[in-house]
Amino acid sequence: MNAPIDWKKIREEEFPVLKTMTFLDAACVSFAPRRAVEAVKAFAEMTARQDEANSSAHHIAMDALRAKAYDEAVKLFNADPEEIALVESTSHGLNIAAAGIPLEDGDSIITTNLEFIQVALPWCLMRKTKKIDIRVCKTPDNRFRAADFAKLADKTTKILVMSTVEWCNGWASDLKEIGDWCRENGILFVVDAVQQMGVTKIDTKECHIDLMVAGGHKWGNSPYGTGILYVNRDALDKIGQSYGGYLNTTVPEGGWGAYWEKLDSQSVFDWTFPNTARKYEIGGTSNYPGAIALGESLGLVNEIGIENIQQHVWELGEYCMDQLEAIGGTIITHRDPGRRAGIIIARLYDDVEIDRKVLRALHARRIFVAQRFTDNVGGFRISCQWYNLKEDIDAMIAGMKDIIELIGKKPDYKG
Repeated sequence: MNAPIDWKKIREEEFPVLKTMTFLDAACVSFAPRRAVEAVKAFAEMTARQDEANSSAHHIAMDALRAKAYDEAVKLFNADPEEIALVESTSHGLNIAAAGIPLEDGDSIITTNLEFIQVALPWCLMRKTKKIDIRVCKTPDNRFRAADFAKLADKTTKILVMSTVEWCNGWASDLKEIGDWCRENGILFVVDAVQQMGVTKIDTKECHIDLMVAGGHKWGNSPYGTGILYVNRDALDKIGQSYGGYLNTTVPEGGWGAYWEKLDSQSVFDWTFPNTARKYEIGGTSNYPGAIALGESLGLVNEIGIENIQQHVWELGEYCMDQLEAIGGTIITHRDPGRRAGIIIARLYDDVEIDRKVLRALHARRIFVAQRFTDNVGGFRISCQWYNLKEDIDAMIAGMKDIIELIGKKPDYKG
């Protein structure tokens, strides 16, 4: 039997900043663990010296340090190595999808009404040059199921693009059910997993996802400018290559250093590009410090175990919802088993301006939550990250109770 996870010990060792505040806003941006910070420092020191035989070898050694990010993503998502690429952000990956998936005038895509704006922007931009139809799925209960998308789909539908976890109500869709439906109907399934990566399990083999992207700076606990792109091997031929860079071509015999020492080396040549997810990378010198930190952060997730993290986060979320209801709050997030990750959404007052006063007062007490809305759905967004403990929820609730008393009015939101 595995020993229980000592969440408090990991928190104290890896996230010392949490001693200075009550932080429940990982859905916006999170903190890098100590091991990631130390790895970036070591890389910075490496850039100030050269231990290898020559500059080319030095560059290769630095590039090799990115390998951990790929390896840890493979483990986390049950992916194959050729299905993983590194990108700068969720926005970067979604634009790769929009640029690479061929659409013609008259084609349609489906999305939902609760998406963060970035999910929609690349396709909205495409409408300036192509007559594509963006169909928006909206449901009475703000849950999304395959049957809901089926009502909007027809023979023109080429793509379903959506978030795995909705940022404004915390709904986590059944990716397997939706992925199966997409595959049965010849629709490419493109997902934004930025609100799920590293907090609840995503099995890419089981879910039939064609393309998935997740920035690392939220639940991935990594610096800005990092992210993971997953492209199913069966979709590699369906999504066009984004960039032509020397690091995503086939490496010449002897390596690039040896190639450029040849008298007859050429730039214009019939270069070949391996048919892997790496063809979607820029293929040049990229965000090495970010990739190194991302590898360490995802390594910590895999070390703890995504199933352990998932259970801890679900239990913390239940506790959070119970405590909010105890002070008169209304829970917007659905309690359906397995259908949420770390986001809890709640309201206190029918007058949203009073809720905003509560938010500002919490921030003044260094209790950090957010307030987010899309299409009139949302409220206080409380992020139950795996480094959080019940004491964080208790501190937030105590702060809310004090502020409610100062306002002099009981919570009255009824939905």
